[in-house]
Amino acid sequence: QRPGRDHGCAPVEVVPGVWTAHYHDIDSKEKLAKATKGAPVRLVVNSAPCQCAARTGFWGPDVRVLEIDLEDDPDERKYFDAGKPNVQSRCADPSVPLKLRCAGDAKAHFTEVSREIDAVLATGGHVLVHCHASLSRSVAYVLAHVMRTRRIGLLAAAKRMKPVWDATWPCDRFVYQLIEYELELSRPFRLSTV
Repeated sequence: QRPGRDHGCAPVEVVPGVWTAHYHDIDSKEKLAKATKGAPVRLVVNSAPCQCAARTGFWGPDVRVLEIDLEDDPDERKYFDAGKPNVQSRCADPSVPLKLRCAGDAKAHFTEVSREIDAVLATGGHVLVHCHASLSRSVAYVLAHVMRTRRIGLLAAAKRMKPVWDATWPCDRFVYQLIEYELELSRPFRLSTV
């Protein structure tokens, strides 16, 4: 069963210099410093700006926020995945904006986010990637970064992340996008400079 948004996982350094945390564990400058044990966080990737108030300047002048406007599965889908009874989807309801009917395109930003992480790590800084609960959107970005930089597949990346962040549970659409990304990373690029 999919864990709920109040999964209780403590903030963690998933791979050297790359952290994740539930937004409520880092929603102030003091909480961010405590959550990351004083690590020199220079970039925060906020993949839920619709739910999380963090913007550049939120944690002070030394922390830049990269906002990725991305929706996760609708709550009804999350409730269904968690085994809750009597869940009715509103995905076909025309009064619900299309953006809110299903998870967005995380893959469109996988390489951009990973390169931003690399740039900060190269300066000795640390990065924290979060969404609201940090179990789907942010997990997808951390997994994509690990896949790209370690040159490993999705399953190997998940096996690295899950032991330290039990709330590793990207929605189905993000998993499909991660599988597509794995295929892209495994092929030689003909028309790209990636």
